Amino acid sequence: MRRFLYISPFFPPMTRVGALRPLKFACRLPEHGWAPIVLSDLRDHEDCDSRLVDRLPESTIVIRDYSRHAARARPGSKPPLEASEPSEPGKPSWFARHAEDLNPLGAHALGLPHALHAAHAALRAHPSCEAIMVNADPYAAMLVGARLAHATGLPLIQDLRDPWSCCDLRRRLRPAPQRWLVDRVERWAVEAARVVILNTETARRDYQRHYADLAGSGDRFACIRNHADPALRVDVEFPAFDRFTILFMGNFRRFVEGTTIVDALARVRAAGVGPERVQLVVTGSLPAELRARAEAAGVADMLVGHRFVPYLEVASLMDRADLLLSFSHPTAQRIPAKVFDYLLSDRPLLVIADNPELRELVERAGGASVHGLQQVDAIATTILAELERGRGRRVERADVGVDSATASRELAGILSAIT
Repeated sequence: MRRFLYISPFFPPMTRVGALRPLKFACRLPEHGWAPIVLSDLRDHEDCDSRLVDRLPESTIVIRDYSRHAARARPGSKPPLEASEPSEPGKPSWFARHAEDLNPLGAHALGLPHALHAAHAALRAHPSCEAIMVNADPYAAMLVGARLAHATGLPLIQDLRDPWSCCDLRRRLRPAPQRWLVDRVERWAVEAARVVILNTETARRDYQRHYADLAGSGDRFACIRNHADPALRVDVEFPAFDRFTILFMGNFRRFVEGTTIVDALARVRAAGVGPERVQLVVTGSLPAELRARAEAAGVADMLVGHRFVPYLEVASLMDRADLLLSFSHPTAQRIPAKVFDYLLSDRPLLVIADNPELRELVERAGGASVHGLQQVDAIATTILAELERGRGRRVERADVGVDSATASRELAGILSAIT
């Protein structure tokens, strides 16, 4: 088995989305002759699920020393939400809302010396490593990878997942000094890399244009989208929903405010369909602003909360829904990670996005309706049409390569090419 050092501060047992991509790679890469040595973090009160670690193959070696406190951390567990109400977090402070804009390197920036020392120690302990790969964010990890690549001469892969300097959502919100810092730091990290992986073809093209002055820029940037693995499933007997259920597995939050779906539900109610027939079940948070909008529109009773659903259980809950809802950022550079889980299900899908790449993907897959972020009437029409088609409808979907086996084969090809 060929080895590489995988610098991934977020990694199981963490449940955050940034820990799931490397989990899926670790599970599938051995099929192509590669296995990671993972250098990861773990901090107190991090939401965790030990079952995720149980899914790792024996070939995966995890070194939990990215931060000085990792080995001693006592991770917390996410409390279940009340079944009748979506989570309603308090309004965050201005600083909390803009923390990433003001400190683009994040909390991990202060631990860079320790992380670099731990990475060197990992390579000494595992000298067979042929490459270095960074899972970012946290974007500070890109600096660790770049320094390590310069010191060792090993080829480097920077897997950004979401865009950083070129992010058309956050770039305009950063003050000029932070924008300058991100540009300088990312350029240095990109120059050190043999390959930079983005999450969408749109982001890859944006990066290719931004770094067109770099030698070999045409071969430097690749796209491996997020992906889903049907093997990462635990069958759970969720109670059946008692009415037509639209399921949103995620959080309404900054950049994903959700106002369009609330306004569409108001149109549905105006058409004579009330909460006794249709509900929107939310497994994540519902900000106070959106709750107030739903109250004003007279549809608050159509929004129903659900307890937090661990990743391994999401497929079982999707089986209970009648319509799966994806709500996107107002950008074409990102595709919500949950879309890939949805596309491996056989339930109808409602996608709300202004994203040509996402539209093309789900239309190739089939069984989906796509409407823009402002197309309230069209969204309401789709909900009413699905209601007329009846509950429990199943759809046929084409294989469009959104599974982890496909993505891992692409990553293994990159690893083999650069080594």
